[in-house]
Amino acid sequence: MARWLPSLRRKTEEPDTTKSAGVPASATFTPAQVAALLGSVSVNGQVTGVMNPLPRTDPMVAFGPGVPLIPAPLDPVRQDTGRPEPRLTEYQVSTNIPGITDRLVPWKVLRDAAAVGGLARRCIEIRKNEVATLDWTITIAQGAAEKAQADNPGMSRADIEAELGRRLGPEIARCSKFWEEPNPREGENFSEWISKLLEEQLVLDALAIYPRRTYGDDLYALEIIDGSTIKALRDNTGGRPQPPQPAYQQLLWGFPRGEFVADTDKSGNILNGYRSDHLIYKRRNVRTFTQYGYSAVEQALEDIDVWLRRRKWIRDEYTEGTVPTAFIRNDGTAGWTAEQIVEYERSLNDAFAGQNAERHRLRILPPGFVPDVLSDVAEKYKPEYDLYLIKQIASHFDVTIAELGFTEPGGLGSSGWHEGQADVQHRKATLPTLRWLQQLLTMISRKHLDMPQELEFRFLGLEDEDEAAADEVARQRIVWGRMTLNEDRDRIGQPRYPFPEADMPMVMTTRGVVFLEGAAETAKPGVLLSPGATTTEPAPDESASAAEDGEGDGPAGDSGQADAVKTELAAFRRWSKKNPSPRRPFEFQTVTKADAPDLAFDTRIVFAGGEPGPKVADLDSAQDWPGWGPDQKAVAYWVPRIRRAMRGSVDVRRLAEQWIAERAIVTKADEPDLGDVEDAGGDEAIIRTDHDPVGWLTEHGVSLGTALVFIRELHAEGYVIGERSATAVITGRASIDWSTWKPGHANAARLVRPTGAANGLETLLNDAGVTIRSVAASRMDRLAQALSDALARGDSADTLAGDLRDILDDPAWAEMVAVTEISRAVSAATLDIYRNNGISQVSWLVIADQRTCDPCIANEAAGPMPVGASFPSGASYPPQHPRCRCCLLPETSGP
Repeated sequence: MARWLPSLRRKTEEPDTTKSAGVPASATFTPAQVAALLGSVSVNGQVTGVMNPLPRTDPMVAFGPGVPLIPAPLDPVRQDTGRPEPRLTEYQVSTNIPGITDRLVPWKVLRDAAAVGGLARRCIEIRKNEVATLDWTITIAQGAAEKAQADNPGMSRADIEAELGRRLGPEIARCSKFWEEPNPREGENFSEWISKLLEEQLVLDALAIYPRRTYGDDLYALEIIDGSTIKALRDNTGGRPQPPQPAYQQLLWGFPRGEFVADTDKSGNILNGYRSDHLIYKRRNVRTFTQYGYSAVEQALEDIDVWLRRRKWIRDEYTEGTVPTAFIRNDGTAGWTAEQIVEYERSLNDAFAGQNAERHRLRILPPGFVPDVLSDVAEKYKPEYDLYLIKQIASHFDVTIAELGFTEPGGLGSSGWHEGQADVQHRKATLPTLRWLQQLLTMISRKHLDMPQELEFRFLGLEDEDEAAADEVARQRIVWGRMTLNEDRDRIGQPRYPFPEADMPMVMTTRGVVFLEGAAETAKPGVLLSPGATTTEPAPDESASAAEDGEGDGPAGDSGQADAVKTELAAFRRWSKKNPSPRRPFEFQTVTKADAPDLAFDTRIVFAGGEPGPKVADLDSAQDWPGWGPDQKAVAYWVPRIRRAMRGSVDVRRLAEQWIAERAIVTKADEPDLGDVEDAGGDEAIIRTDHDPVGWLTEHGVSLGTALVFIRELHAEGYVIGERSATAVITGRASIDWSTWKPGHANAARLVRPTGAANGLETLLNDAGVTIRSVAASRMDRLAQALSDALARGDSADTLAGDLRDILDDPAWAEMVAVTEISRAVSAATLDIYRNNGISQVSWLVIADQRTCDPCIANEAAGPMPVGASFPSGASYPPQHPRCRCCLLPETSGP
């Protein structure tokens, strides 16, 4: 190299442009100069022909790893180090030239597979509909309020929220208007536009969006380009070329017809002056060795090919007839020639072809010809193999077979299994896709629509698969001051509360709410702060010291009493953790109800001093009911679904706006006999009451009966639990195998039919209409009361909509309905089983967590009663009251 380099330099000394740094863009080179340029490097402006290698200091030892070779750089070296930067990948030579690509599967193959593979097309449409049917909004970004509060520590959280709302309101309206029709050139609304975007992502994973701008440099439309026409270029490192270098080309009929720069530079900024040449190019599945993505269709290509081949084979079975149903074996005794055999074969087939009557006639075969019927080929047509292929293809798109209209074979547990699979699919497919889209659309809005950084694009309705669990987590955060009420309202996409307390962190105790803001000014550190307290109380240690000095109000022995209470309460907490379901209660020796008011209703406790605590029966003598446990699982399953059904039954926002508009302001001419009104000027008056809000709700189409049809499902669910539990009790089984039962498969529950003429489930289902009407009337009364109260207070439509939503989406009410109606069905099934097995007397059994209910305890104390007779409370069977989970046990000893 050293001997060769001087001669090379002499050949290239004429033009000064042979240095790898600072080469003029307009320079031209001879072939010899090009060769010299490729073989030389420049360090500090001097052509050296070699790079500045890292030091080699390791000693050479026998059988060691050897000294690393000195690299021969392909790219210009850095001026500060004398060494080149790394390439991102070892791309193909001339990869930017049309026809050179690292794609293994042509674009057309993916398009054809998505078009002709009917199963793949169905999966794509399901994934598209999941997103296209969601509502969306432009809202204040998470963390924007925290940042504003950090920048303005003197302002309250409520003032900061209000200021952000006032300042960003016009921007929210402007950006929302754009996204309502993101491509006005094609007349595409958001649903159509996002469907087209997802088509490109799922089929090609090459998402090309052209931000079309006006001559005034305003964003006019976001046009989705066919990703198969876009060639992603590389710079010398293998990465995306930075502006002003072209990063993408559109190839049409094999030749570049246009080129575009990346929409942002390496710092993430948009360069003014190149905005009309921008192209947004995104991949969901990003890999280092290629500029292209890896779509769901490409991942499923092999399985789609197998599916199509099987479908073709089945089609050929019905069109080509490739496999005969029988053969005629010739043992050679007839002595026929080959021509004679062929002639006979043709004659025999012609006689049978298309002649059904001939196929039922007897035919005499020549000597030596024996029919040989093939074995049954039904094995080839078993649906299990088709179901396997369907699962394989659906898995690539994260679609469950239930969404495709297929069911999993497996008895009572199948629907519950499908429900669980839907939850998994929501968590692993739908949510990640929506979050990726949110980030993408937020980025586009900020960089091309000039949306402020404090705003973000957000999809609504992204509840977790277990809403009850999510609500419980949010409740815990609110209770302990880690989240405010309005932050929780933002989480679920509901309007914020207008009162300032909703923006204040709080701690919820058994005695009430304590707001953290200003708490240090109300009480000294270490002092228990009561809700609404304005004076401080002495700390426990201060009270003890005062008592010992004779300055306190209590005797000196109060200190020892307080210590004993603390010690015993600590012992109870340790015992409670070790015994979540104890057989005997914990008996306090010192602690009274006054010492631990939060434990006053704990049925596991007997307080000191003989105080009447919760009535606790002898738990050792009480029998166990097999249905306790499965009923709670069923309740946990149904509560979020009840809430979802009620939420979707009424458009509360529209209802609130109509109520305020129609009832709040009327003219005096329309209502000349108005009584208590407030003058609004002119001929208008504001009414503060309304005579018939229930009628108004009915007139506006509010009917909860359809949503409450789930009560029939609850009855069917409870009947299965009761039927199995009662059967186990009368047969003396100690336990039940619940593995074939999962909560939620009410259709299977309807198949349960006990032996005998009467069927309590049918009676329940027939009477469900009465129950539904009763429950609906109760909820309608609550809605009507909310309307009247809102009118009396002069609430806004936002506040009223929130109140109506809280009534419909009430977790406590949903839990009460689920417990009560499942218990009713359990009792109906229990009585059916007992009657059909000759049980004439039953006794009432109270569950441990309801041993504070006097009527239920009285029923249990009454002992055996004839089946159908009234117990002391007047009820013939549970539930005695809402949330009652008592049950009936058989008495076989007779009266």
